[in-house]
Amino acid sequence: MTGGTPADQVPTLHAETMAAIEQRAALAVEARSGLIAALRNRLVCRPGCDDALATWGLEPLPQRWTISAQAHLSYTRSHTDEDEAREQARWGAPDEVRLLQPAMAVYPQHVIDVAPTFNANDEPGPHRYRVTVQVTLQTWATATREADARDAARTTMDTHLQELADPSITLTRLTWQTADSPDEAPPDDIDTDAQPLVGAVNLTDVDRLTAATAARDAAVQALTGLRRSIRVRAIRALVDDEFGGIYQHAAQRVDQFLVDLGLDPLPRAHHVTVIADLTLPVGDGTARDACDAARHRMRTVTASSPDQARPWTAYGWTLPAHATVDQDGWRIPWQHEYEMWLRGHSTPADATTAAEALVRADLSRALVGINHHLVTVTATVESRGIDLHLHPDSD
Repeated sequence: MTGGTPADQVPTLHAETMAAIEQRAALAVEARSGLIAALRNRLVCRPGCDDALATWGLEPLPQRWTISAQAHLSYTRSHTDEDEAREQARWGAPDEVRLLQPAMAVYPQHVIDVAPTFNANDEPGPHRYRVTVQVTLQTWATATREADARDAARTTMDTHLQELADPSITLTRLTWQTADSPDEAPPDDIDTDAQPLVGAVNLTDVDRLTAATAARDAAVQALTGLRRSIRVRAIRALVDDEFGGIYQHAAQRVDQFLVDLGLDPLPRAHHVTVIADLTLPVGDGTARDACDAARHRMRTVTASSPDQARPWTAYGWTLPAHATVDQDGWRIPWQHEYEMWLRGHSTPADATTAAEALVRADLSRALVGINHHLVTVTATVESRGIDLHLHPDSD
């Protein structure tokens, strides 16, 4: 906690505020950059990228805008006569305009004027004509907002006019039109700069201690909020299988993304399978009746998905070939398999010991009062990796 007199505390609080703001801005740039890199590499889909940026309060992906304008294009060219000058002006534009880069499309609409630049005493043959044509211009810009796309189009147009080698080519009466509906911008055309974040802290009134403290707290909370939002959304993508493919491969990429941003790595766990062999007393009847009774009895220890009370999946089956019958009825061999991910164990041996204890306890609770015989419990560590069962709100 910041100490000292109020006069001493205010500059310190101001420094802490600025540090939190700068860290949040840097985190935003890095998170957006990393996400767009994943989009370029086809590791995430565009809707998922859009949703993540919106969730984090960052600038959305830009779009590809088609910007159109009406203008008068004037140029001087040699033609045999005025009719030829008009005919060619109706169907094309000078090569110097058509070949500009970045590309700009030019569509002649109608010829406004064709004026000779020679006098009647000139010799016969091709002569120079000043041609003015009403044209529609189109150029393309990658931007988030239409206003930004228009600005980019104007800049492109101004640059083109300055770069034209022929000074006789002019563009006048330029009138910009409403942009067409944008298309998705190719990932390679998307820059990774982050725009100012929503909720920036106001530093105009930090001379008083109360205001300085509030500003510092708001900046720190904003930084903490962005960190948490990034982590929750990344884990949610894993939980909802947004990536597809092999889970551990996707989880490792998400883990590296978080670590590169300075966030904690994803929790690790041992993947353990446990097989319990037991026999169950199921009474009289046919062998089929006995197997059905065994399945019914073991239904309480069958779990199709983990939950807080039973963090595992479990299912089992009968072994009717080894069933026995005596004066007390049938005893059916049963094999029950558990699959679980256990955190907090430094070695595989610790994980198998813990898994075996969990299975024994689960079977004891489920089969209390039943004269079953637990033959063996065998636990095996399959692997160690990022926990398969992550919780966005707590991990």
